[in-house]
Amino acid sequence: MGSIYDQIDAIYQRAVARSRRINAPLTQVEQSLLSYIGRNPGCRATDIAAAFSLNRSTVSRQLHALGDLGLVAAGEDDDDGQARRGRPLHVTGEGADRLERSLAIHREAVRSRLDGWSEAELRDFAAALERFNSGMDA
Repeated sequence: MGSIYDQIDAIYQRAVARSRRINAPLTQVEQSLLSYIGRNPGCRATDIAAAFSLNRSTVSRQLHALGDLGLVAAGEDDDDGQARRGRPLHVTGEGADRLERSLAIHREAVRSRLDGWSEAELRDFAAALERFNSGMDA
C-alpha cells in the first residue's frame, strides 16, 4: 500500500511543479477552488469549506486572493454582503480562461504519459481510478 500512496503523491508533486512552470499558473488550490465554483455556480464559501473539509477562514482568504486576481466574483447577498464567504460565487471570464489553460496543460501531461498504452490498458486504468475515487473517505 505504501508504494501506491507514493505513486499518487508523485502525481500530485509533478502537477504542483508543472503549475509553477506554466504561463499564468494556478496553484493546485486555486485550480481546485475555481473548478469547484465552476461546477457549482452560486455556491458560497461555507459550501466550499464543507466540500473540502476546510476552515471557513482558510477558504475566505483563498477566495479573497482569487477575487483580487479577478478570477472569482461574488454576487449580492440578502444581508449586508460584507464577506465573500456569505455571498454567491461565480468564476469570471478571466478565471475560466486561466482555469482552462491550466487544465489543458495538466491534461496534456497525462495524455503524453499514456502514449503507447493500448485501449484495453487505458480502459482498465480508468476503471481502477474510478473505483479508487469512488471509495468512501474515512
